Amino acid sequence: MPRPKRDEQFENGEVCIVHAVQRCVRRAFLAGVDAQTGKDYSFRKEWIRRRMEALASVFGIDVLSYAVMSNHLHVILRNRPDVVASWSNAEVAIRWLRVFPGRRMEEHLAEPTEHEVKVLAGNADRIAE
Repeated sequence: MPRPKRDEQFENGEVCIVHAVQRCVRRAFLAGVDAQTGKDYSFRKEWIRRRMEALASVFGIDVLSYAVMSNHLHVILRNRPDVVASWSNAEVAIRWLRVFPGRRMEEHLAEPTEHEVKVLAGNADRIAE
């Protein structure tokens, strides 16, 4: 019997704590010193930490704990629907556009323009999604 989908296990408005694991495909190496090639990928641990911190600052998620292993990653996450519910449409639009800038060629998490925020904030269906 297959495992139930996550959206079937949790209520939308309920604060939940989840242990998630992400494994590398094809036995690829994620972090540390690769015994096969001798290459040191330790720099990736800091890159992953900074990326998780940046994404947690934009979404309604708290990263409670994490572990970057040689070929996989463990994270303990808490969703925050109580915090998200207090966000205005404009704030939701700003947060979304920081991560998904669309055609802007700037770095991720850059500030979106006023026009971009107004257009997205005015689309109630996209904001609700």
